[in-house]
Amino acid sequence: MTDVLQNDRIRAGIDPARGARLTSLVVDGLELLAHAEDPTVDPDIADGCFPMVPWAGRIRAGRLATPDGVAQLPVSDDGNALHGLGHVGAWRTTGEGAYAIDLADPWPTAGTATLTYRLLDDGIRIDLTWDDGTDSPCSIGMHPWFGRRLASGGEVVLSLDAEAMVERGDDSLPTGRLVPPSAGPWDDCFRAAGSPTLTWPGALALTLTSSSPWWVVYSEPAGTICVEPQTVPPDAFDHPGLQPGGVWPHRLWCEMRVSATA
Repeated sequence: MTDVLQNDRIRAGIDPARGARLTSLVVDGLELLAHAEDPTVDPDIADGCFPMVPWAGRIRAGRLATPDGVAQLPVSDDGNALHGLGHVGAWRTTGEGAYAIDLADPWPTAGTATLTYRLLDDGIRIDLTWDDGTDSPCSIGMHPWFGRRLASGGEVVLSLDAEAMVERGDDSLPTGRLVPPSAGPWDDCFRAAGSPTLTWPGALALTLTSSSPWWVVYSEPAGTICVEPQTVPPDAFDHPGLQPGGVWPHRLWCEMRVSATA
């Protein structure tokens, strides 16, 4: 059953049984979210806007080093662990627009993730947390699939003020180095100086802000584009240069706000 949050401009559909993901986000009558057109994309990650917890993006070969040894995480078709555990679980409802799930094995610690959606006058705010009672490394994020075209307006244009890009090796995974941003299309992680903006000319512009400067942009598909806030880059666990100073972030907030209309 889908939960619905709605105000004068925004309508959000949420499916607690499918990772408490946003299945729909309608702004001023226009559906922003989409479904991956590539039939080879795993259906569990192919639509809406879903939480990535307790890790975001890929972990090489699903092998996570811990003080107690190497934890083996489930891997996808490319042989790497992908997008955490929360997006395939059923979350319990804890309030209006609020959800929680308990996660453990095969992740090396046991904890609780919480996810809260709150409508704004001009958009939506999302808060995602992970609490396992420790300061153990984790990475969390949100993965929205936006349509390149809406019911009206032109094809989407992404504005991204990127300071640096995470270099990828021949295996398409991070090398641990930061390099100057290259031209797209991308399946890459960026450290951004400001907020990315998606503009559908003649329709609306949507500005994304986050508590983290890291954004994964997947702009290769013809019909969709993903702009994903994450607390750290993918596979940061094995790369000290990509890790945060001090305690790893266990909380992420992001907002999607209409910044202009045609």
